[in-house]
Amino acid sequence: MSTVVTPAARRRWSVVVAGTAALVAVLGLGPRALAGMAVPPTTAPPEEVAARALRSADVAFSARGRSRGGLALPDLRGFGGLAALLGGTTDTRVWWQDPSRWRVDVVELTGERDTYGLPHSVTTWDYESRRLVTVVGDQPARLPRADDLVAPMAGRRLLGLVGPEDRLTALPAGRVGGRVVDVVRIVPGDARSTIAHADLSVDRDTGLPLRVDIVDGAGGTALVTELSDLRLGPPAPDVLTPPAPPIARRSLETTPDVVARVAARGEVSMPDRVAGLPVATSPVGGVATYGSGLVRVTVLPLPGRLAAELARGASSAGSPTEDVPGGSVARIGSALLNAVVAREAGGRRAFVVAGLVQPDLLDAVALELLETP
Repeated sequence: MSTVVTPAARRRWSVVVAGTAALVAVLGLGPRALAGMAVPPTTAPPEEVAARALRSADVAFSARGRSRGGLALPDLRGFGGLAALLGGTTDTRVWWQDPSRWRVDVVELTGERDTYGLPHSVTTWDYESRRLVTVVGDQPARLPRADDLVAPMAGRRLLGLVGPEDRLTALPAGRVGGRVVDVVRIVPGDARSTIAHADLSVDRDTGLPLRVDIVDGAGGTALVTELSDLRLGPPAPDVLTPPAPPIARRSLETTPDVVARVAARGEVSMPDRVAGLPVATSPVGGVATYGSGLVRVTVLPLPGRLAAELARGASSAGSPTEDVPGGSVARIGSALLNAVVAREAGGRRAFVVAGLVQPDLLDAVALELLETP
C-alpha cells in the first residue's frame, strides 16, 4: 500500500519541522540564544552603574549561583576549604532578604551545607555530618566563605575597594540569565595589582551584580561568579529560619577560623605604614590591611607553631623556605592571590602577608615587618 503526499502537505510539514527545530535550538541554547538578541545600549555612565550596584544590598531575590575559581593554592592546615573554594567550582542556592537575613546553600554530590545569615549570628547546617554551628557576634576579620563569592556580594565587595586611581569604563550591554545587564570594567590604576581587569554585569532593572569576571595579569580567568534563575521578591520566612533537628550535634562559637581567632586576641602593635603602604583599616587584634584601591595587603600575626606548620605546608607544595635578613620566608601564590609566611629568627614573631598583589610587594612588606622591632 502506497501513501501519496501532496506538495501542499509537504509544505505544511516542512513548516512544522522548521518551527520545531527552531524551538529546540532556542531551548537548548537557553541564555546563549537570548544573548545574541539585540540589547538596548546603556545611557548611564559607568560610575552611575557602579553606584546602583553598591546600593543593591536591599534588593530581595532568590536564585542559583555558581562560582569557578582558577587559583591553584595548596591546601594548608588551619585555612579550611579555602583552596577548594578559590580553585574549584561551587554551586549554590541563594535566598536574600537583606544583609541581615539571608541563606546560601552549597550543593555537592555528597550533600549540602546551608549557611543562614541572621542579625547577630551566622548558622551553618551540614546535612552529612549532622552538625549545627552558630557563630555569634561580628567577625571583623575571617576567612572567605562560599556566600562571599555569590555574584551580588562579590560584586559589591569589589566595588567597595575601588579607589580614585582605579578606572571604570563601560562595555557593551548584554544579558545574563535572560536579563539585560550593563557591564562595567574595572582596571587597577596601580601595576602592582595582579588583577588585569574585572568585569561586572549589573542588572539594569535592580542594580544587582549578576556576574563578575576577574582576569589576572597573565590573561587567565581567575574567578567567575554568576547568578541564574533569578526571582525577585522576599523569600518565605521559613526558608530563612535555621533548622533545629533533635539529633544535630550543636556548637556555639565566636571565632570560626584561624583568622578570626587571631583577630580576637589581644592587640598587637602594628606600624602605621609598611613598604610605603599606609594602613587602610584600624588593626583588629593585630590583623591590619595596608594600601589603597585595588592594591591592598593584609597582615596576619601568627603563633610560631602555626607559622611553622604553614611554612612546612608551603614547602611540601613546592615553595621552599628562604633565609632573609631578620628571619625566613616561604611563598605561596597563584596568578591572582599571593601570600608570604614570614618568621623571625628564633621564632618569636611570625606573619602571613597576603593580597591580590605582585610577590615583590609582599616580600617588601614581610622584610620590613621582620626588621621592625
